[in-house]
Amino acid sequence: MNFSKVGVLRSITIKIFLISLFFGCKEFTVSKNELTFNNCKVFFEGDLFSGEFEVFQSNKYVLSKVKKGVLKSEKTFMNEKLLTEKSFDSCNKGYQVIFNPDGKLNSEGYFLANNRIGIWKYYFKDSMYTIQY
Repeated sequence: MNFSKVGVLRSITIKIFLISLFFGCKEFTVSKNELTFNNCKVFFEGDLFSGEFEVFQSNKYVLSKVKKGVLKSEKTFMNEKLLTEKSFDSCNKGYQVIFNPDGKLNSEGYFLANNRIGIWKYYFKDSMYTIQY
């Protein structure tokens, strides 16, 4: 009899933990206008934000992912085609991949404050070129 009580309690405890984990870590998408940006941190209603925010600019759509107030990645689309992917190492610094409008890889490399740094790779037909910035 005691064995079945332990099993039931264990099962209930695990279910409660999983439910609280699901709702406690749930991320959501908001408009950029609903967020506050301060010293490279992203806030929503006064707390550090985790989730996605989106920006619509004429025919471009930008989807950004944030974790614990820090921008982690950003994707830019035009007419539902991926144009750029950025992953951030720190504030305004990271790695960027740029695609042609037909979806083929165009170039990639590191950036700092929207400026290219280091060696960038450029892809043209069946060749690859590098440029040092």
